[in-house]
Amino acid sequence: MNHMSGAGTVAFEPDQHAPNWSSIGIGLIALAALVSGCSSAAVSGGAAEPMRVRPTYVNKQELHAPYAIAVGPAGDIWFSEYQNNVIGRFTAAGNVARFPLGGGEGFPERLTTGPDGNIWFTDPAGNRIGRLKPADGSVEYFPVTTAKAGPVGITAGPDGAVWFTEHAVGQIGRIGMDGKIIEYTVPAGGGPSEIVAGRGNNLWFVEDYANNIGRITVLGVVTEFPIATPQSRPGGLAIADDGTPWFTELATNKVGKVGADDKVIDYALPLDGVPLGIARGPDANMWITSGRTHTFYKVSADGHIQSLKASPDVYPGFIVAGPDHSLWFTEPSGKIGRLTPPAAITEFALPEPGQESAPAVQTSLVAFGNCCRT
Repeated sequence: MNHMSGAGTVAFEPDQHAPNWSSIGIGLIALAALVSGCSSAAVSGGAAEPMRVRPTYVNKQELHAPYAIAVGPAGDIWFSEYQNNVIGRFTAAGNVARFPLGGGEGFPERLTTGPDGNIWFTDPAGNRIGRLKPADGSVEYFPVTTAKAGPVGITAGPDGAVWFTEHAVGQIGRIGMDGKIIEYTVPAGGGPSEIVAGRGNNLWFVEDYANNIGRITVLGVVTEFPIATPQSRPGGLAIADDGTPWFTELATNKVGKVGADDKVIDYALPLDGVPLGIARGPDANMWITSGRTHTFYKVSADGHIQSLKASPDVYPGFIVAGPDHSLWFTEPSGKIGRLTPPAAITEFALPEPGQESAPAVQTSLVAFGNCCRT
């Protein structure tokens, strides 16, 4: 465990085919990781140099594609989009509904189902937390107390509140169902991004600049655990059946966990890629996505890794444990995918905005075999 100070900043190269990504922040790092990969400059003076990525593989027609993903209160799949400032709902029957969020220019970065049964989301562009009510589609916004905080990750906490990260200012936020926000400082201040609820009264988060995994109690007590691999850029985060936090390392192509002894262990993935999403599967394994290599990794509790190669047109992004004993994932090609262990994929092409009366089209059913093991 350590306690550090200082944080880095993120800068992005402009792209003439993409919108103004500078207001989106950490979302672009995840977006680029789906296909193109990312790199980290050397550390200087304790702060990370800016990560520069160019998302040229995403064209204007694909910018409405699904981005982050969550399971709703009724078991439906909810997703945010790269642009359009909307949140979508996908049902098991293939029906799609999109909910315009309003409130001016915004970007729903991540989303979760709150204790109240509503969909809560972060909006770094508007520096606010949003609440969407599925019953009537109404949206309510709550400004983050700290200016330009860059809210990113969000999750329902064990205390009946919603918790979120403030990536740009090194803080963790808590918002009650009454909209009251409390903020806690992360000692290292190292760009907290993803956050999930753990066992007991704990939540876990990753710090992509400080290279830490963090734990915060519902009382705001923060403990940080350094990752052994330097400049790993931890990204995805999920809790295993036994309560162990597992995470992906965007910059070093590894997956890691915080053991029962509070020691961080990481494992190299077999294929050269950028692991992004991670979720607990119905088979008690952790499942990881690597869009660049069209690959899913299945990781056992003891770190045994099985690489499962999908079709070349499958670019898995964020992933979540969902209904039907399956995992659900987003793709930047405008699809929602379903992975049913041990090795079957179903893809659904989402209708274009304004054409939601047409159901999603099932585009493929892919069975894939073992690629390699470690």
